[in-house]
Amino acid sequence: MKKRNNLFTILTVFLLSLISRTSFAEDMKDTRSGSGQDGRWEFVMIPYLWMTGIDGEVTIKGRDADVDVSFDDILDDLDIAALAHFIAKRGRWEFFVQPNYMKLSPEGDVDRNAITLDADVETEMLILEFGTFYKLGTWGDRFPVSLDILGGGRYWYIDNEIDLDIDISLPTVDMDIRREKDVDSDKNLIDPFVGLRIDTAITKKLRFGVRGDIGGFDISDDTSDLSWQAIGLFEYDISQRIVLGAGYRALDIRYETGSGNDKNGMDATIHGPILGAGIRF
Repeated sequence: MKKRNNLFTILTVFLLSLISRTSFAEDMKDTRSGSGQDGRWEFVMIPYLWMTGIDGEVTIKGRDADVDVSFDDILDDLDIAALAHFIAKRGRWEFFVQPNYMKLSPEGDVDRNAITLDADVETEMLILEFGTFYKLGTWGDRFPVSLDILGGGRYWYIDNEIDLDIDISLPTVDMDIRREKDVDSDKNLIDPFVGLRIDTAITKKLRFGVRGDIGGFDISDDTSDLSWQAIGLFEYDISQRIVLGAGYRALDIRYETGSGNDKNGMDATIHGPILGAGIRF
């Protein structure tokens, strides 16, 4: 499978990072004092839309399949999706939980000569991120830039189920053969990760930030071989309590277990634009 240049993606991870920090003040002075810097707790809830596409390769029970799915394809087969970002901040510390859930049910069929093949596929994916940012410092007055370090974990639950219905008609011998085949593979992973976040104020209301992290490291049977994430985001303060965000997010995972007919794995990048609105309490 052809993938992006690995060196480029690894470097991109450390250059890109998401502004999870949502300040909502009307000017930079209010923004700094209202983002937990005065010792008070601040809570932020951000429901958002991730217009994902998936590129890569999936292995189920020794069977490899290339995956090249656009957002339009996912939308056609989408059963349910739920995405949100929850933040708690105080002083230099910021804690977050980010659940992403998606369930797809694509269908397909092949009718060729005497063979009819119907395939029902169900894919269920939960990505639950949690972690902590610590602010190292902020520099500059006109266009302040802040740098945070990041540590956390990313839980993956991936379930792929394929139901095959094969019908073979042999009119010359007046015979109809029908077979059903179910293939199911599920995997639970939890990846520790480390990363950086950089953000800057463009105007009093507009900010841009990047976040990058890398994890997995194949440290156990319950971690991926490697996972990385890169996100860039613009934020605009509508009011002191409401902010809009728009950007791009890419999340990559690589894992492999078993061998032969028991081999399961995934080497894919989930990526696409993100849009969201946050409310501060």
